[in-house]
Amino acid sequence: MIRFATIFRRSFVLCMVMALAVPAVTNATQGQGNDVKPKLTQMPGEKFRNRNQLSLDAVAALSLILRTENIEDHSYKAARKVVSDKVASRFKLDPTALDKNWSRAPRDHQIAALAAITQLNVRYVTGKEDPYVRVDCSGLLWLAWRTAGVDMPRQAVSQLDPRMRIERSEAMLGDITGEGTHVQIYLGMGLAMIHAPFNGKYVKFKTMSEEQAARVVWTNPSLIATYRL
Repeated sequence: MIRFATIFRRSFVLCMVMALAVPAVTNATQGQGNDVKPKLTQMPGEKFRNRNQLSLDAVAALSLILRTENIEDHSYKAARKVVSDKVASRFKLDPTALDKNWSRAPRDHQIAALAAITQLNVRYVTGKEDPYVRVDCSGLLWLAWRTAGVDMPRQAVSQLDPRMRIERSEAMLGDITGEGTHVQIYLGMGLAMIHAPFNGKYVKFKTMSEEQAARVVWTNPSLIATYRL
């Protein structure tokens, strides 16, 4: 004989199921009638995963070099070459020559350049240095070189300090070039740069003109330790 309490529990559960099911059916019917599409919840990290593939390749290479002091590590070199080959394609440069130039650069220069490339398509906002969200030109360089472990000043004029100046012929991957209050990161060959342009635009690549190259100054942030002592 089934006890009354058992019957009550079963009836209660059945009522709860029906109560939950009815609104769901009603909402579905209303949605179909009004052509309302269900709102999808974006999972954490979804926006990051949908970023530019080249920036994700740079993240992969960067994560490897940050774990080792050895820039000759095979896994890192393979990941870095994926990035340099795509950069060479964007600028129509010789990929083999660009890879060699990147290989010659010190570890901190390689880290800074890769860190800058991870920020491709990040929006320009004056005075900001929020990774993957918003940066300005000097904020991009600040992030890149801080990632490399260099105590980089935040302001553009300080990033072009005369005590860090080098000749254009000495410039290598990761060095800074600029004029006035706008700075860029050199990508190691020709006049290939990455920067955060003004006017609410986004971090992008740029080929500097010869005219501009003749008037800008070049700095090596590694030299900052010389006058920070």
